[in-house]
Amino acid sequence: MTRRVAWPLWIITVGTAPAMALGIHGISWILPGVVLGARIIAHRRTRFPLSSVPLVILVCWIPLSLTMIPPSGLPLFTYRWLLWVGCLTTFVWVLNVDESMVPSQRLVDWLAALWITLVAFGYLATLLPELAAPSPLGYLVGPLKNVEFVARLSEWRFAETQKFMGYPVPRPAAPFGSSNAWGSAMGILTPYFLKSWIIDVSPQRRRRGVMIGLVAVYPILISVNRGLWLSLIVGGVYFAARRALRGKFTALALLMVGVLVVAALLVLTPAGGLVTDRLEKSDKSNSARSSLYERAWQGALESPLVGHGAPVFAPDLPEGTPPVGTHGLIWYLMFLHGFLALGLFLAWLAIEVFKSGTLRTPLAWWVHLSLIATVVQMPYYGLMPHLVIVGLSVGLAHREARRGRFGDPPSPPPSLHPRGVTR
Repeated sequence: MTRRVAWPLWIITVGTAPAMALGIHGISWILPGVVLGARIIAHRRTRFPLSSVPLVILVCWIPLSLTMIPPSGLPLFTYRWLLWVGCLTTFVWVLNVDESMVPSQRLVDWLAALWITLVAFGYLATLLPELAAPSPLGYLVGPLKNVEFVARLSEWRFAETQKFMGYPVPRPAAPFGSSNAWGSAMGILTPYFLKSWIIDVSPQRRRRGVMIGLVAVYPILISVNRGLWLSLIVGGVYFAARRALRGKFTALALLMVGVLVVAALLVLTPAGGLVTDRLEKSDKSNSARSSLYERAWQGALESPLVGHGAPVFAPDLPEGTPPVGTHGLIWYLMFLHGFLALGLFLAWLAIEVFKSGTLRTPLAWWVHLSLIATVVQMPYYGLMPHLVIVGLSVGLAHREARRGRFGDPPSPPPSLHPRGVTR
């Protein structure tokens, strides 16, 4: 039942591997915005919580930036806008749908399944670093597969090979097409893996979870993804510190064990050399990001209300430098959609992070940690299409807030069924 009702969320989590086999892994991320949005529109009594107001305004504001782009940019603009819609609709739909039909723990398990899938893709990146081939969908669309936007959404590619360290480094990327997006998702999803496989589960499941976690360390290290590392470090220290303030030091002890395990891997495996090179040869990457951030700020000042609508290549920057408006959701919103858009999103996320941090239910801790990872990543990761996961996290947090007030939450009237029909 859950899979039938929540299939747009299933396909971007548990269904990621089969979606990539078909080549629909890029398109699948806009399905929550389209499908869940249609259900919400069809169901007029859907409840929008007060905290969703900034996000609703943001979703309505973004289309104003269409005035700044040529018609050829409309497909990519629409795709990105539907990700924002998906963030809102997933949040609202999860809050309104009857929890007996879509249990919170089932959603957590699905998110954990996506994390495990990303680990598997990380190993495939080391085995097939040069693979770049059209998927079945790519063959179906014919010449359109040569369009970069279409290729990015549908092609088979597990690794993004980069040479910023002085030699080629194949970094895990699937199913997102970029290594930064892979690392971002790993950071945001890690709390859900821990909740699904390690915390409050049977001993047998915990043993399997520990093994999966150990297996995941290697692709996390060889991804040389500093943003992912920072997310995990900040999340681990934050969690251990909050638990220690309550007189519970188990998390702190586990954190220290984790540090020792990672240190051993750095010494005993080739990952140690990669990590060392990444830290020592990051000046070029830092310089490029600084230039992008400076140009994004200057560009936002030139069009502070509606932004520029799309990232722009700066001709005076070195060849190979990414477009201005990428490499950070803060800069993306500021440059593409203006300062008001940035302010609306920051206000919405700040409210939700604060509210989730005050909850005292077993699941709320892990939802809150996922949102903390989102906050940590905003300055340097674009978080697209991860916005849908953020919306799902906020929806789960609101469920936990209701549970905290009423114990086992009553079925939220009205409930949203697959076709938007009241039960």
